[in-house]
Amino acid sequence: MRVFSLRSMVKALILCSVSVSLLLLFQLFSICDNAKNTKLVPALYIFGDSTVDAGNNNNLSTTARAISLPYGIDFNHTATGRFTNGLTVPDYFARFLGLPFAPPYMNLSELERRTTTTGLNFASASSGILPETGSFTGSPLTLDNQTDLFKITAKRLDVQNIKVHLAKSIFFISVGSNDYIMNYRNIASKTNKLFSPDYFAKFLAEELVKRLKKLYLIGARKFVVTGLGPVGCIPAIAKSTPHEGDCAESFNQALLSYNKELFMKLSKLQSQLYGSFFVHTDTFKFLHELKENKEKYGITDTQNACWDGKHDPCAVRDRYIYFDSAHPSQITNSIFAARCFSESSICTPMNVMQLVSA
Repeated sequence: MRVFSLRSMVKALILCSVSVSLLLLFQLFSICDNAKNTKLVPALYIFGDSTVDAGNNNNLSTTARAISLPYGIDFNHTATGRFTNGLTVPDYFARFLGLPFAPPYMNLSELERRTTTTGLNFASASSGILPETGSFTGSPLTLDNQTDLFKITAKRLDVQNIKVHLAKSIFFISVGSNDYIMNYRNIASKTNKLFSPDYFAKFLAEELVKRLKKLYLIGARKFVVTGLGPVGCIPAIAKSTPHEGDCAESFNQALLSYNKELFMKLSKLQSQLYGSFFVHTDTFKFLHELKENKEKYGITDTQNACWDGKHDPCAVRDRYIYFDSAHPSQITNSIFAARCFSESSICTPMNVMQLVSA
């Protein structure tokens, strides 16, 4: 009965978001948060960059840290290391799945890492698929570092049957944007001199597949892998290329090439790896639709950042798609998470609820 109740609540979230009842939307989120005993999967494991970092970089030698307000201004008015005003997409997934928020790995003691069996967050801001991406910010956890730390943790995790535990858990991977922003687009990088945009897209998708295979060999079976959004539209890039209009479309075209490659490779990977399931998120499509239908969600600003990094943040954060010049606001994260959890239009070939039962 509790599982059915949670499914009903998630469906209500979608209906609510379409009808613009934001108060009801967050009331329903609160109800999901209170469903403490409805655990649909054993754990949620998170890998990636600043879109999903929950505080790992607070403990690392790097300049990429969200350690002070207004980050977290809507998260108990506390900066937790999340690069947004409130919750991230995997935070909402955890709520819907009946799990606590996955704590950042670097915040925990060895004992806590072994005994935290509902999920861990290994994500590190400024990291990318390629090891060198983000290195100019200091020493973030590369995706390889994250995978290696998870492998160590899986061997020590205090569960009765680690194989079953991992096979039923969900693995959320959000990475790739920095490989374009900090690497391929960086004039100091040699990458864009060595690779054409199409070749780099293929190369980058292949490199991610190698890391996904490593997670599979450790025991992961259920994956949610994010495609890249229209990064050319984030304020940091769009405002630096005003001659291209509201978005740097030439940059976006390169990202679309990567998304196409990733989708094809994930489909092939699922057929190759026995018992695996891969959900691909069309983040590009989602943000395009959100901009086109912003009135449905009470959003009024689709181009500017709520917080410019210098002055006080905007008073009503839920009216902005972007919280800072590079990261989405909590309302954007919440809408995406609710849709991906119950719809199959932006998360294919199945939504997260279907992945739970796969």
